[in-house]
Amino acid sequence: MISGELASILREDLQIDVSRFTPASHLIDEVGLDSVAFAVGMVAIEEKLGVALSEEELLNCNTLGDLDTAIRNKKAAGSATSVEARG
Repeated sequence: MISGELASILREDLQIDVSRFTPASHLIDEVGLDSVAFAVGMVAIEEKLGVALSEEELLNCNTLGDLDTAIRNKKAAGSATSVEARG
Protein backbone atom coordinates (compact mmCIF):
# COMPACT_ATOMS: atom_id res chain seq x y z
CA MET A 1 0.00 0.00 0.00
CA ILE A 2 1.28 3.48 -0.82
CA SER A 3 1.32 6.22 1.79
CA GLY A 4 -1.82 8.21 2.41
CA GLU A 5 0.05 11.39 1.49
CA LEU A 6 0.94 10.14 -1.99
CA ALA A 7 -2.50 8.61 -2.48
CA SER A 8 -4.08 11.96 -1.60
CA ILE A 9 -1.94 13.81 -4.15
CA LEU A 10 -2.72 11.26 -6.87
CA ARG A 11 -6.43 11.43 -6.10
CA GLU A 12 -6.83 15.19 -5.55
CA ASP A 13 -4.24 16.73 -7.86
CA LEU A 14 -4.16 14.18 -10.68
CA GLN A 15 -7.71 12.74 -10.42
CA ILE A 16 -6.39 9.17 -10.32
CA ASP A 17 -8.48 6.41 -8.76
CA VAL A 18 -5.77 5.01 -6.51
CA SER A 19 -7.94 2.07 -5.42
CA ARG A 20 -7.25 0.49 -8.82
CA PHE A 21 -3.48 0.34 -8.27
CA THR A 22 -0.86 -1.30 -6.06
CA PRO A 23 2.70 -0.26 -5.18
CA ALA A 24 3.83 -2.49 -8.08
CA SER A 25 1.75 -0.54 -10.62
CA HIS A 26 3.93 1.01 -13.32
CA LEU A 27 3.65 4.80 -13.34
CA ILE A 28 3.46 5.20 -17.11
CA ASP A 29 2.04 1.94 -18.46
CA GLU A 30 -0.56 1.22 -15.77
CA VAL A 31 -1.26 4.45 -13.89
CA GLY A 32 -1.06 6.43 -17.13
CA LEU A 33 1.13 9.30 -15.97
CA ASP A 34 2.50 11.43 -18.80
CA SER A 35 5.04 14.26 -18.66
CA VAL A 36 2.40 16.83 -17.68
CA ALA A 37 1.07 14.61 -14.89
CA PHE A 38 4.61 14.05 -13.63
CA ALA A 39 5.19 17.81 -13.54
CA VAL A 40 1.91 18.49 -11.73
CA GLY A 41 2.60 15.65 -9.33
CA MET A 42 6.11 16.83 -8.51
CA VAL A 43 4.88 20.36 -7.81
CA ALA A 44 2.14 18.97 -5.55
CA ILE A 45 4.61 16.71 -3.72
CA GLU A 46 6.94 19.63 -3.13
CA GLU A 47 4.18 21.99 -1.99
CA LYS A 48 2.25 19.53 0.18
CA LEU A 49 5.04 17.33 1.52
CA GLY A 50 8.03 19.65 1.36
CA VAL A 51 9.95 17.14 -0.75
CA ALA A 52 11.69 18.11 -3.97
CA LEU A 53 12.77 15.10 -6.02
CA SER A 54 15.54 15.62 -8.54
CA GLU A 55 15.07 14.58 -12.15
CA GLU A 56 17.45 11.68 -11.53
CA GLU A 57 15.47 10.50 -8.50
CA LEU A 58 12.26 10.71 -10.48
CA LEU A 59 13.72 8.81 -13.43
CA ASN A 60 14.59 5.97 -11.03
CA CYS A 61 10.92 5.62 -10.08
CA ASN A 62 9.18 3.07 -12.27
CA THR A 63 6.31 2.11 -9.96
CA LEU A 64 4.07 3.77 -7.39
CA GLY A 65 6.06 1.94 -4.73
CA ASP A 66 9.33 3.35 -6.08
CA LEU A 67 7.90 6.86 -5.98
CA ASP A 68 6.55 6.37 -2.46
CA THR A 69 9.95 5.06 -1.29
CA ALA A 70 11.79 7.96 -2.91
CA ILE A 71 9.51 10.44 -1.13
CA ARG A 72 9.93 8.67 2.23
CA ASN A 73 13.72 8.53 1.83
CA LYS A 74 13.91 12.19 0.88
CA LYS A 75 11.72 13.17 3.85
CA ALA A 76 13.87 11.07 6.19
CA ALA A 77 17.06 12.62 4.80
CA GLY A 78 15.55 16.08 5.25
CA SER A 79 14.64 15.29 8.86
CA ALA A 80 18.15 14.01 9.55
CA THR A 81 19.63 17.17 8.04
CA SER A 82 17.34 19.34 10.16
CA VAL A 83 18.37 17.51 13.34
CA GLU A 84 22.06 17.79 12.44
CA ALA A 85 21.68 21.50 11.74
CA ARG A 86 20.12 22.04 15.19
CA GLY A 87 22.56 19.68 16.91
